[in-house]
Amino acid sequence: MTETLNTENGRTVLRMQRELRHPVEKVWRAITEPGQLAGWFPAAVELDLRLDGPITFTFEEDPGAPIDEQSRGVIRAYEPPRLIEYTWGDEVLRWELVPSADGCTLHLTATHDDRPGSASFTSGWIMCFDAMEKVLGGSAVPAKDYAVLHEHFVKVYGLDRGVVLDDGGVRFERQLVRPKEFVWQLLAGAATGSVGSLPPAGFVAKGIDAGPVTDIAEPERLTYTWSQGEVTWTFRDGNGGARLVLAQTGPAADYLDAWHDLIESLAAELVTGDVQP
Repeated sequence: MTETLNTENGRTVLRMQRELRHPVEKVWRAITEPGQLAGWFPAAVELDLRLDGPITFTFEEDPGAPIDEQSRGVIRAYEPPRLIEYTWGDEVLRWELVPSADGCTLHLTATHDDRPGSASFTSGWIMCFDAMEKVLGGSAVPAKDYAVLHEHFVKVYGLDRGVVLDDGGVRFERQLVRPKEFVWQLLAGAATGSVGSLPPAGFVAKGIDAGPVTDIAEPERLTYTWSQGEVTWTFRDGNGGARLVLAQTGPAADYLDAWHDLIESLAAELVTGDVQP
């Protein structure tokens, strides 16, 4: 298995490949027939197998959800049994099969705009490929831990890094592997934040002299002052867990490493699975 992440024409491009001990025709059926897709693809798929044919995607946990633009797609390239490319909302998925001596090589190119979510997408596709092996009748594949995979690719892709903004502030956007309610409780501990009080210690990086909380909406937002600006933690639902955005205004570049250490320590705790917030 190989994985690469690049930026091309302003979009994020994830490339993955897998060597399969199955002939092209067999794998082609697994990636194009709804009955076989149901055994490994992350959503139920209905598709019209032709160029410009429509596709719909439905998640099992929400089968009654309306079919909107993000659950629709269209086939943009179709050369059976070698190539199929289609859109899924704003994302583009391109599947290519290349014959090999032992079977074939499956190439996946996924183009999207959510770069901070790329570790989640990679980990999810790896687990899907493992499930595909079972659909194809291959040998059993050892189970992989999603959270461990996710954190591995966060480091490989450099998605743990924050940025210094043009105005001197800093910003981190980090996908986590637990829900925002769980993450909030882990950060807050036994403390109860409120406007006018000091923030719980878990929300403060080393070296920052935190001032009072100015805005709080548990478990989605916490803002407090520091001597030269504000610090804001924001959480929303992301792919596989909470999406954290951490922003510090003012001349904050000197705190970039301290925030990195705090966020990565938090992420590591979330992976263990036995923390009790």
